Amino acid sequence: MVRRALICFGMLVGMGLWAETPTPPPSPAQQELQQKFTLDDGKPTQGQSAAPSQPSGWRAIGSTIFVLALAGGGLWAFRKWGARHIPGTGGSRLKLEETLALGERRHVSILRADDEHFLIAMTPQGVTFLARLDGVSGTGTFDQAMNRDMAMDAPVPIREMEARLKGGSR
Repeated sequence: MVRRALICFGMLVGMGLWAETPTPPPSPAQQELQQKFTLDDGKPTQGQSAAPSQPSGWRAIGSTIFVLALAGGGLWAFRKWGARHIPGTGGSRLKLEETLALGERRHVSILRADDEHFLIAMTPQGVTFLARLDGVSGTGTFDQAMNRDMAMDAPVPIREMEARLKGGSR
């Protein structure tokens, strides 16, 4: 047992002495690589400014104002020129003025096209023309205007329907 302890102790001392051996001094190339790298030649380089600037409150406020002005200008330009190019926005000639829901996916609407008003019905099966609303405002009731414009129980010849749509006499 003593023998084993002496062998272990000897191995530890030997390892300690081996670890204590001095390393050879670094070569001149290694010494050059270990030195701190500096670019003090006085020439400006990329990523390096001539004089470092401190953060400024005025600069932050100016940047914020610039970004807000850019966003506002973009919104103004979109409203002026861009809204016409989005599907569903329509132009100035065709407007859906009023819609009344009659039930599930069934609506009656007043459509204005070039200063003319039309009453249309929208269902899942399609869109149906009901009446042309000329001079309805202030003259009679809606029922009277609808009866005047369209006789629902009688078929209408094509030429008469074209005349009605163009505003001609009946």
